[in-house]
Amino acid sequence: MIEQAKDFASGAARMSELTDMIVDQIRKLAELHEQGILTDEEFTAKKTELLSRL
Repeated sequence: MIEQAKDFASGAARMSELTDMIVDQIRKLAELHEQGILTDEEFTAKKTELLSRL
């Protein structure tokens, strides 16, 4: 039972870390989009790809 709780906590921590990384990447993409480096289509496609990893 304790081992299961540790596994769950470890998995939750990894998921939280992954979520933070994806959100950070989307923020960086948004900056590139605002600067005109990425088109609307490029930004949307990449954002959709990143969100599908969650």
